[in-house]
Amino acid sequence: MLSSHGIKAGVANYWRYTRQYPFVAFEGNNALEWGLGEQADILVVSDDGFLIVVEVKVSLADFRKDRKKDCHRHFTGDSGRYPVAHFYFAVPKDLANTVSYLCNELYPYAGVIGCGSTSQFDVEVYRKPKTLKAEKLTGEQLKYMTRTQTATLCRLATKVEELKQIQGNLKSQLKEYKDTEKLTAGKV
Repeated sequence: MLSSHGIKAGVANYWRYTRQYPFVAFEGNNALEWGLGEQADILVVSDDGFLIVVEVKVSLADFRKDRKKDCHRHFTGDSGRYPVAHFYFAVPKDLANTVSYLCNELYPYAGVIGCGSTSQFDVEVYRKPKTLKAEKLTGEQLKYMTRTQTATLCRLATKVEELKQIQGNLKSQLKEYKDTEKLTAGKV
């Protein structure tokens, strides 16, 4: 089964390369204000300057638990606190039809994206979202998104380097172990 990270990769690739939207961000604040809102899995800026939020869910239980999030009350009440024009759930393809059906009752404004792999070519929209009350993003909101996204990218780059160092250490230890094994085998 595809992990949440795999779904994020596939859906981000879909928005950036298939749909050609100019800005795709991970783990961003969906209210675009410090201290307000919740972290969204994927934020997308459309060609016409509107915000699209995508939440990744890997199970039906995870999908149902999302109702506890503050943003859903605002999406249904059109409070204007969240500058979101469209909201989607991204799920593994084998859950997409069920989630689409459940959205009628639980999240009537939400779209559903099914993802089968990390490729943008294995992503399909199963349910189109309703347009929420939103205005085009302001320059300040775009600047905030960019600032938070660059922080996320810096953290990821650091993690990649840490993992490369760990991999190098493990390779060195394995070589040392194999050399020791050869020496031991020669002595027996």
